[in-house]
Amino acid sequence: MTEPDERVRTGVEGYDNLLGGGFIPKTTNLICGCSGSGKTLFTASFLYNGALNEGKKGVYITLEEMKEHVIRDCKKVGMDLESVGEDLLWAYDLSSLRVNALKTSDEINSDASPLRLENLLEFIRLNYADVELLGLDSVVPIAIAYESEQVFRAELFRFMMSLKRMGITTVFTTEIMYSSNDTSRFGMEDFLADSVTVLRMREEWGRQIKVHKIRGSNHYKNFVD
Repeated sequence: MTEPDERVRTGVEGYDNLLGGGFIPKTTNLICGCSGSGKTLFTASFLYNGALNEGKKGVYITLEEMKEHVIRDCKKVGMDLESVGEDLLWAYDLSSLRVNALKTSDEINSDASPLRLENLLEFIRLNYADVELLGLDSVVPIAIAYESEQVFRAELFRFMMSLKRMGITTVFTTEIMYSSNDTSRFGMEDFLADSVTVLRMREEWGRQIKVHKIRGSNHYKNFVD
């Protein structure tokens, strides 16, 4: 059992307690929720707090929100990502690359597509090999680059294992439907991840959070507001 002082603390108030002290180092951790549930801010907060409070280098890769919008929204809740400095925290905007470079289905499905996990992994190795924390928001657009769900699952597994071998603690997100009780979009992310956290929005309850699973550790298992 991993002791709390060996954990990667997220700095998110109350959440580390639900995890039993934080994420286990060198693991992949899924955050799932509907649109507007806070997945992006959650991921950014993990990296921001890791850099600011723990001195851990991190990179945020956005595939759906423009980098400028992420920075703007984080500032609204008191997180100035730019103030941390690029020696500790980087943001890579793959969403703009998707808009500007990927025009056709042939380009998206090409082996050279930046949405291919093997290409994304090589990019991380070349540019961010010394990072300790990584946020990938989200895996939904990446699935577009794979015609076969089985191939996507195999490549996602290889991608995650490679990040672990690099010593990186990863948070990645996926989107589920508003009223869904699922913990994945494609029926595989939750099985491959070492931990799964559900962000839920309900009109009668507001926002809630639940740690659905975390391998190798006890955790609080109920939804909390």
